[in-house]
Amino acid sequence: MNKLLEFGEKLSTWASWIGGSILFATSIMIAVEVILRKGFSITIGGADEISSYALAVSCSWTFGYALFRKSHIRIDVLYVHLPRLFRYVLDVVSLLFFGLYMVILSYFAFVVLSTSIEKHSVANTPLATPLWIPQSLWFIGLLGFTLTIILLLTATVYSLLKRDFQRARQISGASTLDEEIEEETRATVASTDERDI
Repeated sequence: MNKLLEFGEKLSTWASWIGGSILFATSIMIAVEVILRKGFSITIGGADEISSYALAVSCSWTFGYALFRKSHIRIDVLYVHLPRLFRYVLDVVSLLFFGLYMVILSYFAFVVLSTSIEKHSVANTPLATPLWIPQSLWFIGLLGFTLTIILLLTATVYSLLKRDFQRARQISGASTLDEEIEEETRATVASTDERDI
């Protein structure tokens, strides 16, 4: 199970790098578009359309990484004061509902994608982009995120059944403020050490 989690985390890290690169390239394209438009009254056209596709794709591709890093917003005012057993139950229930939501969203994303392929839909813009291209990339990201949730849910339940409560909490439990500070400190020390080498 640990190797599967490591593989999932590596895959989500690569996906987040790709998503970030897409956003970075898009920001450069928008900057060039603005400079050309304001300075020379020239437009490359389609920058706004491409940037909207890039945002949707990059977000869906980075959701899994955010889940591994526990970066999604969690309201933990009561959570940290509950007994451990209730926290484990809440962790499992939250992943269950999150997974259910993503299964439904992924299903409807697939319906949208298959309809676009079937009807040869193109964007109602000067670029006339075949919609299956951005929609398929968006769907892949949503599907990957759904599989990430299922993987984390399975690993959490597996750890709880083995009575490895510490591991279950590491996988899906909300981080306390002290743990977040400690993690940030470790990251800062590691980056400082790398620069010193």
